[in-house]
Amino acid sequence: MRCPRLLIENADLAAGLRLPAPEDRLHYATRVLRLKDGAACRLFDGRGNEFDARLETAGRRAGVFHLGERATEPTTPRFPITLLQGIARGDHMDLALQKAVELGVSRIRPVLCERSRSAGGHKGLDRRQSHWQGVIAAAAEQCGRNELPVLESVGQPDAVLRRDGPGSTASLALLADETGAPLSRIVESRQSVATENASVFVGPEGGLTDAERTLARDHGFHPVRTGPRTLRTETAAIAILTLVQWRFGDLEPPGE
Repeated sequence: MRCPRLLIENADLAAGLRLPAPEDRLHYATRVLRLKDGAACRLFDGRGNEFDARLETAGRRAGVFHLGERATEPTTPRFPITLLQGIARGDHMDLALQKAVELGVSRIRPVLCERSRSAGGHKGLDRRQSHWQGVIAAAAEQCGRNELPVLESVGQPDAVLRRDGPGSTASLALLADETGAPLSRIVESRQSVATENASVFVGPEGGLTDAERTLARDHGFHPVRTGPRTLRTETAAIAILTLVQWRFGDLEPPGE
């Protein structure tokens, strides 16, 4: 049976540590995971440190984690990918972020596109930012990552593309666009070119406007399509990230 994993942020985890269980983590461990007194688990800090642990409870509101030896090495992705995700409606955005974590992205930047449906004003976006961080943390607990991808603050397209395009940090920049070249062709054309990292820009529901697509191309992003069918925003992100990881990263067939 798989050992339950819990993210403990803002703590210096170390072998032999007796760590008082934060209230929210204790609630999650005992009420959601249903761990009993003496149960084995693993704690990780989101920065690459993960340890075997044992939970000692004293009633419903008090508990201590006893940390054992380091359980695994850091799970830092081999190939850094930044996902520039046009802000989509609740479940669609959550799914895109969840699968991006599972597929090993290093950074996520929500982009407030013209067709994005924001929660309304900076206050609403602040709430969504906090919610997205929770989605990322839960995905990391589930998939075995012990370092969290960086969730950047929401940005406007021009500033985001300028920062994360091939003219600045990315050696490969891809734009999800059903009028673009086949994704497989663009990826395979990089076989003889040193490719150190990638940025992937996916629009929200309804896609990007013509002006936003032109802006992305002007910043050096390659328009790519993923096949003959129109994909939802979260599906497009999954498809592109999967192929990029397969070609450059650590996504491998079973047994390899």
